[in-house]
Amino acid sequence: MSSARPPQPIPRHFYSLDSLRGAASLAVVFWHWQHFFYIQGYLPRSFDGTQQPLYRIFAPLYEQGGRAVELFFCLSGFIFFWLYGAKVARKETSLKEFSLLRFSRLYPLHAATLLIVAVAQLWMRHRHGEFFVYPWNDRYHFALQLFLASHWGLERGYSFNGPIWSVSVEVLCYALFFTVCRLDWRRWWHLAPLVLLGALLSETRVSLVGHGIFSFFIGGLTFQLFTVVHRHLTWLRARYLAASLLLLWVTTAWIQQHHIPYRLCRKILGLAGLPSHGNPWEAAAIALSSHTYELTLFPATILILALWETRRKTLGKRCAWLGNISYSSYLLHFPLQILFFALAVPSSDDRCFFLSPSSLFLFFAALIPLSLVSYQYFERPLQSFIHRRAHG
Repeated sequence: MSSARPPQPIPRHFYSLDSLRGAASLAVVFWHWQHFFYIQGYLPRSFDGTQQPLYRIFAPLYEQGGRAVELFFCLSGFIFFWLYGAKVARKETSLKEFSLLRFSRLYPLHAATLLIVAVAQLWMRHRHGEFFVYPWNDRYHFALQLFLASHWGLERGYSFNGPIWSVSVEVLCYALFFTVCRLDWRRWWHLAPLVLLGALLSETRVSLVGHGIFSFFIGGLTFQLFTVVHRHLTWLRARYLAASLLLLWVTTAWIQQHHIPYRLCRKILGLAGLPSHGNPWEAAAIALSSHTYELTLFPATILILALWETRRKTLGKRCAWLGNISYSSYLLHFPLQILFFALAVPSSDDRCFFLSPSSLFLFFAALIPLSLVSYQYFERPLQSFIHRRAHG
């Protein structure tokens, strides 16, 4: 008789991943703090990022917070293959139902923030003679934004509520996801070519689409790996997973800081007698080095947290509310930045206020409650209303 313990059931809700998504959203806000120092759509060369508020504490977020968008995509890939992959393959979830679920969740707040930013940008141009950060605020780009097509390669640049670009790209990822699941192409050998496609597109004019597809289907591969590890490695303990997560973050930070993938590839080229500069292999080394987080840190973090929560249950439940407001904080932080800029820089071009810790505390003290109110009293009611109207 086998003594192996059966695998524990997969949780019905991954609170730890909700918490991670919320933390990623706030990381993007830190990354976008530089918006307060843009002049005529560009960050001036004189800008010193180390002067941003509490830089010594939040330096990783100020310097690398933009990478959290790739973490969003990776999380989405994992969650969607977990929640919908099998249902779509078995035709239990129709295209209409899937589209309605995504539309009702994403579009109301997008439409509201688009209108708010459109009015605010007109006022900013009237008051300061230029738009705030994103310059392409015309009718054409408004139409692209309206149809969530702002970054499908049709745009001339960032426009209106610029952070919505990731949602625009995610819509394309949803279409690919539904197609591959309906065809039941959910194995790793089906998803790996899509990851490769994303990597190739990331070197073209539609690089943002490529980054999105790459990270989304890395997340899908992570879910496939999760199902295998969860089924066969029943001996894993929560304390082992916690130690692994800490070691992973420290190791990846060291690898990234010392440019290990790039240096290793150049070493291999030297041993092979190939030139280390000006060839495709060097370009590949640079690309690999720039994707260290997406290839290792993000999927491994998601995998470890999912396995850890499977064993510990409700891991991160106390912070899961951050996941609820992640979309709100992501879309609302730019309109709030316009308001803060308008109040702090009424006529002159003095940005000193945004170098003080008090400006940072005040901004988050406004953003988080506003996001909670948006989620509870705007997003959820409208989502329910759209569902009721759609189902008669």
